Amino acid sequence: MKKIFMGVALMSVAFMTACSNKGNQQEAAPAAEPAAEPVAEAPAFIRLNAPLVVTADKAGAAIELARQLIPASLKDAGAMEYDMFQSETRPGWLLIYETWKDQASLDAHSATSHFTTIVPQMQALGELSIDALTPEAKGTTIRINCHVQAKDEASKAQIIAKAKELVAASLKDSGVIEYDILSSVTRPMELMIYETWKDQPSLDAHSASAHFTRLVPEIQGLAAGMSIETFLK
Repeated sequence: MKKIFMGVALMSVAFMTACSNKGNQQEAAPAAEPAAEPVAEAPAFIRLNAPLVVTADKAGAAIELARQLIPASLKDAGAMEYDMFQSETRPGWLLIYETWKDQASLDAHSATSHFTTIVPQMQALGELSIDALTPEAKGTTIRINCHVQAKDEASKAQIIAKAKELVAASLKDSGVIEYDILSSVTRPMELMIYETWKDQPSLDAHSASAHFTRLVPEIQGLAAGMSIETFLK
């Protein structure tokens, strides 16, 4: 079977440390340059966003397949995250969201019986594509995954309502490619604002817009927590 998950996204964080030389120095001689400690190896892992677009009447079937695939995949060695998100504005637009420790883990997952059995069934329901993201990319297009945790069902409903207002207004902004609010199919309080921008000036203008500066603080006030991932494409 042809492998579906071929894209590799490597996220890295560089940790810099400096050392100081506090030993006594002779006045006639310049102080020796402190030896720089080596930069720690950046932790690398694979992030894949895989949109699955089906007709609205097939969304339920796709979600049921995902509910079989997700728990099995989370037991695979090297699995860090595995979930499916559903658009709150586009019926039938789904996102498989996964993170793997390394390529070997992803390759092993791709050969499992749950993958080779369930993923082809998903593909048969609609169009499955892969988005591989890396901070090292040289592109100018910007992808943002903003994770939002609701406090309870009431706050979740309020967040979704305000996010839908934000989505509608943001889709009119110059340079927007996509903007949506998604909800996890397995974690009831987990939401994601999913957006793509043409370039940094477009994102900057959006961040200064009246709808952003009004609605985002309101969403933050309703949420139990928020975190943002930014990638270049």
